Amino acid sequence: MPRRKPSEPKTSNKSVPAAVTTPSTGPTIRTMFDHIASDYDRFNAWASLGLHHHWRRALLRRIPSGAKVLDIATGTGDVAFLAADAGHTVVGMDFSERMLAKAKEKDRAGRIRWMNGSADKLPFSDRSFQCITSAFALRNLRGCLEAAFKENFRVLRDGGKVLHMDFGRPTSALSRWGHRVHLSFGVPLIGQWVCGERWPKGYLENTIREFYEPQQVNHLLEQAGFTDVRHTPLTFGVVQLFEGTKKC
Repeated sequence: MPRRKPSEPKTSNKSVPAAVTTPSTGPTIRTMFDHIASDYDRFNAWASLGLHHHWRRALLRRIPSGAKVLDIATGTGDVAFLAADAGHTVVGMDFSERMLAKAKEKDRAGRIRWMNGSADKLPFSDRSFQCITSAFALRNLRGCLEAAFKENFRVLRDGGKVLHMDFGRPTSALSRWGHRVHLSFGVPLIGQWVCGERWPKGYLENTIREFYEPQQVNHLLEQAGFTDVRHTPLTFGVVQLFEGTKKC
C-alpha cells in the first residue's frame, strides 16, 4: 500500500498505543518544570543547536492574520512573544508558576496576558480564540491529550486553527542515527551542564521516544472534531508541526 505524504490531511495509522513507561502525572511534571524554569531558555538554545528559532517561526507563519491567540503550555513565552510581535492579541497559559514568572519578567511592556491553567481544563468560555498554539507541549500532555484537544475545539471560534509543534523521530537512516546519538549523549550532557542536579534525567529523551506517531496525533485531532488535519515535518522530521481547523 503506498505511503501517504506527511502533509496530506488523512491518516493511515489510527491505532493509539496505551502503554507508556515515563511518568506523566500533572503534579510531577509541574514540579519538574518549576525546578528548571530559571535555566529553561538556555537549555533550549543549546539542546536544539539554535534551531528552535527556525521551528517557532515556522509555526508563527501559519497563525491567521490578526488572530486572538491562546498559547498553551507557554513556558517562558517564546511563541507568545513572537505572536505578539506579529500583531496578534495573545494569552500565554501554563500550569507552572515559575515558568510564568520567567515569562512575566521578559514581558516588560506588559503586552501579553499571562494565566495559570491546565490544558485539559481551559479556564475560558466557548469560542474565545481564533488560534491555539503550543511548542513542545504535547508529549507532556500525553496522559490527557484527548481531553486537551477537545478543550482546544471548545474554546476556538468557528474557522479557528490549532497549531501544535513537538519533537518527532526522523525517518531516514542517517538522520535517525544522528538524532539517536544526540538524544542519548548530547541532550543529557547539556541538561546536566545547564541545570545540574535539577535536570530531570531521562525525561526528555524518553518522552520523545515514547510519543505517538504523527498519524496518531492527526487521528486524535480528528476525533476531537478538527478537519483539514495535517502534519509537516521540520528538520528531517526532528520536529513535527500539527494543524487542524474547526469547521462547524
